[in-house]
Parts: sequence; C-alpha cells; structure tokens
Amino acid sequence: MGTLAVIGFLFFMRTQRARRREAVLKLAQQQANEDIYKLIISQQGKLNEGKIMEKNRIAKELHDGVLGRLFGLRLNLDGLNMRTDEDAIKERIRCLEELKIIEQDLREISHELSREKIVLINNFVAIVNGLLEEQTKVNTAVLTSSIGADIDWDLISNTTKINLYRVLQECLQNINKYAEAKTIKVDFKRDKNGNLFLNIVDDGIGFEVDKKSGGIGMKNIVARAHESDGTIEIKSEKNKGTRIKITVPLDYKSIKI
Repeated sequence: MGTLAVIGFLFFMRTQRARRREAVLKLAQQQANEDIYKLIISQQGKLNEGKIMEKNRIAKELHDGVLGRLFGLRLNLDGLNMRTDEDAIKERIRCLEELKIIEQDLREISHELSREKIVLINNFVAIVNGLLEEQTKVNTAVLTSSIGADIDWDLISNTTKINLYRVLQECLQNINKYAEAKTIKVDFKRDKNGNLFLNIVDDGIGFEVDKKSGGIGMKNIVARAHESDGTIEIKSEKNKGTRIKITVPLDYKSIKI
C-alpha cells in the first residue's frame, strides 16, 4: 500500500512539474508575442512620423515655391494684357518659359510622392530585415532573402504577421543549432490566388521529418501556421538540406493588386 502511495505521489509531482513547465512555456510565448507586437506598433509610429515629415516638406515646397512663382507670373501676365509692344511680347515669352519650368518642377514633386510611397519601408518588413541582419551576425552561412514588393503588409492582420515572424525566427534558430548549413534562403511571396508564401531553405545536414516533428520547436511552427489558417510543408533529406514552406490563404481583397 505504501509503495502505491509513493508511486501515486511521484506521478502527481511529475504531472505538476509538467503543468508548471507548460504554464511557463505559454507565458514565455505570450511575452514573445507582446514583444513583436510592440515592435510592430513602434515601427508603425516611426513610419507615420516619416510620412508626416515628408508630406509637410512637400506641402511647404508647393506653397513657398511653386504657388509663389505662379502668383508672380499671373500678376505679370495681368499687367501685359493691354500691351502689344515688343517688350511685352518678350515678357510673355519669358513667362511661358517660366511656366514650362514650373510644370517640370510639379512633375518632379509628383515623382517624389511616388518614390516616397515605394521607398518608405513597411514596419513589418523592417522588423523582418532586422531579424535577417542579426542572423548574418551569428551564422556564417550565406543568407539571401526576398520580400515581394506587391505584398501590402498593412492590410494583413497582426496575428498573421506575428506568427510568420515567429516561424521564421524558430526556423533560423533550428538552422543555427543543428543544420550546419552553408547557405540559407528566405522568401516571402504571394500569388494571384490570394496566397502568401514563406519559404525557408537551407543546404544543411537535414533531418528525419517524422522524428523531428515531435519536438517543441517544430510543434510551435506547425501551430502558428494553423493559427493563421495556413498549411505547412516540410521536406528534408539527410545531407540534402531542408525546405519549410508556409502557405497562408488571404482574402484577395486584402492585398492591393
């Protein structure tokens, strides 16, 4: 009877330790999610501040430069309306040349606005690039990456962005610990069917997918893909590297064409 009691007590203690460990993991995961969410919000604030400063600069340039010159030309032309002498003709020609210059300046400002829209880095993309930059500091493997310019991250939920970031982070950590890879490739792409892809490929030593899939790290990757209503495809062969592909279906309206 005493032996059963001891076994029961040990089983109880083991169960309690497992529950505490699970609670700690959940708390750590929640904290990690909060950290990346804060990064996203912080970066969004910087992005918005940059947009406001650029808009104010262009508005000032329009007001103080272009509009002032147009006003001066209008006054000159008003004064020339009743004149037909040679000097008036020359002045009208000069005014027309000045209008052409202003037209070119307006075209340049328009191009600047277009460039600003393209050049301003999206907050999520900046965070991902920061992670990839850190990766190059801790691993000598050659890292190449691409992020589709046609993905409008502002219209994708923070939950999906957090999950994709954590999947990438977990995969890179696994590569650093186990893969012995010489090259790593990371791609974010989308197709015209409304799917977003995250592909992570390395040329490392590979692993047995069935055995590895039981680990906590791989379970987290799978869970995050499913939390975003996505699917995950894992392919790996011994000494032939690993490819992990996350597919997240998005409402076609959620991405600007």
